Amino acid sequence: MDKAYTGPNYSGHEMDSIIANEQTISAMPQVNAVEEIKGNGEVFKKYGLISLVFAIVYTFCLYKNHSGITYPIFMAITLGFLQIIRKKDGLSLLSSRNGSKALGIFYVSALMLLSIHKCMTTSWALLFLDATAIFLLFFSFMLYLYVDTTGWDIVGWLGGIIVSIVLPVSHFVNPFFDFGQWVKSRNGKMEPQKKQTFMAIVVGVICAIPAVVIVMALLSSADLVFSQMLKNIANAIKLPDNFADIIGIIVTLFLSFMAAYLIPYTMERGDVKIKARGEGKANPVIAITFTAILGFIYLVFSLIQVLYLFTGSMKLPAGYTYAEYAHEGFYQLVFVCVLNIVMVSVCTREFKTSKLLTAILVIIAGCTYIMIASSALRMLLYIGVYQLTFLRVFVLWFLAVLCLWLAFLMVGIFSKTFPVFKASMIAITIAYLCFVFANPDYQIAKYDLATTDGKVAAYESVENYIVANLSTDAAPALASNPELLHKFELEVTDSYRYAEETHEGIRKFNFSYNRAQQLFNK
Repeated sequence: MDKAYTGPNYSGHEMDSIIANEQTISAMPQVNAVEEIKGNGEVFKKYGLISLVFAIVYTFCLYKNHSGITYPIFMAITLGFLQIIRKKDGLSLLSSRNGSKALGIFYVSALMLLSIHKCMTTSWALLFLDATAIFLLFFSFMLYLYVDTTGWDIVGWLGGIIVSIVLPVSHFVNPFFDFGQWVKSRNGKMEPQKKQTFMAIVVGVICAIPAVVIVMALLSSADLVFSQMLKNIANAIKLPDNFADIIGIIVTLFLSFMAAYLIPYTMERGDVKIKARGEGKANPVIAITFTAILGFIYLVFSLIQVLYLFTGSMKLPAGYTYAEYAHEGFYQLVFVCVLNIVMVSVCTREFKTSKLLTAILVIIAGCTYIMIASSALRMLLYIGVYQLTFLRVFVLWFLAVLCLWLAFLMVGIFSKTFPVFKASMIAITIAYLCFVFANPDYQIAKYDLATTDGKVAAYESVENYIVANLSTDAAPALASNPELLHKFELEVTDSYRYAEETHEGIRKFNFSYNRAQQLFNK
């Protein structure tokens, strides 16, 4: 037996009314969910064109050419583009978020000087160091312009630089969405069906590329006939001789466009957020304990350095010369000095203020200065026997930089408002500019020749080092020794890194290479 209906009872008139209402509702237009809008046409309008021009300038100036006269031209244009972007926002190229201009002038001047030096040397070591300095200094400059860095310490600045380098990668697709919105604003909205079809095709092609590569590789290894057919097809395709350059130029244009678009974009959005340093919260007893133990060891070690190296009052172990003693353990000692500076930075940042901890850190700093002096003296003793090399000169410069850095850290311990990073950055940048513009390779060759009294052949290792390791920067120092200059010319002529296409022509003109060629042709 069916269960009896117990619901509401409607009259015929009420049923007709309900049915009419349902038909009215079904006839109403359906409201679709709000479509999420990705991209911003105004952002592309702001950065798109200038990023495209920058990409063309970058590729023309720097593609396979990082030591040519176009490098300072590129840097000047880059700063000009940055000024245009800043002006659109009513800002200045030199002014920070706080309105200060002094540091902005320093950044611009340093970047231009480093760029000028790029076309004045052919030393691979200096070119690498120049590129690294420009890279770090530029991102530091961008933080100065767009981020409030008040209260940042060294860790904050280093963290900010790392974030500003990595962050644009996370917005890699944004320019494409921005471009799509910009096109819509100019040509009207694309029909949803066409948009879905177009995006599906794009996604399908992207997915097919790796799949095709993998499948063709597997099928080629599985069947010799198919493999031979693919080889015949590849041989039939005539690629231009400079096909690799065509691909390289396209990739360079794309990556430089993305960098020019995304770096100022992410900076202006305020995505770089680093918490300003506050007072340390960790228990200082922890730091006092381990720094006191290390401090005692450093005191003993420093006493030995004074007795063995500075006064010479103690005899060396049997079989040791001062040169051998100086060279042994040198780089380990430099590493300990760097470790001490890092330790002082961490203790002042993470632990609560303590007079005892401050006293121990000052003692450790004093011992570190003794270690730095010991390292420098060791290197000078070694140079006195085995002459100069670029690495030995650079190490001496690095030790001087450590002295400056440690001095600023000590000031920061007693004055919490002292800008340790800014002071260190300015001092190290100026020290580096002095180092590179002093022409290290020239000074090394000049010193080595002077200490050997011109008889280079009697010191075969010195001759080999000058000819095989120094760049064309050293050529003027060899002008008074025609035989050595001729050997140097042969080395330059045979070396791949000095090939004519590397340094010849207006775009790749290099002052050091040109000066050496003039000496060779006399």
